[in-house]
Amino acid sequence: MKKKGLPEIITDIRLTIHRIDAFIARIDNRIKTLEELSLYNIGRFNYLSKEYYKEIEINRNIIFNLLKVRVLLEILEIRLETLVILNSLKDYIYPVVKALESLRGSLGNSIEFGPLIDDIILNLSYTIHPEAKIVLKESEEVKKVLEEAEKIANEELKEKYKAPA
Repeated sequence: MKKKGLPEIITDIRLTIHRIDAFIARIDNRIKTLEELSLYNIGRFNYLSKEYYKEIEINRNIIFNLLKVRVLLEILEIRLETLVILNSLKDYIYPVVKALESLRGSLGNSIEFGPLIDDIILNLSYTIHPEAKIVLKESEEVKKVLEEAEKIANEELKEKYKAPA
């Protein structure tokens, strides 16, 4: 595996963010279609209408998890750009990488985004510590970053996708 520098990792993060946005748009269109179908069938096929609403809730949960991952990627992108400018790594990005690692599990075995996020984390570990992978500890900073991502994702879910969070 060829080591990537910080500019290449930042590009990978931006591409992943754009893919997440496109995927969220597709899921949102699916939700709108399901809502129309549910309303259309509510009087005739009540059970079918309820099943549509169950799928709507599953899709909203997927959007919420993707929004949290996107927010973490945006935070990571900003911090990496700052590091490129300041040319100092220190512990600045560790909490965000750890938070991203913990949210990676919420995507399950996503074929679309799992490998992209794993690649970003792996490349960061090689860029920062070429001789070893990043070993991160749980900390208050990680929890704070996760809470911030969840808060922003909730707000966006309510405003942009008109979903109860």
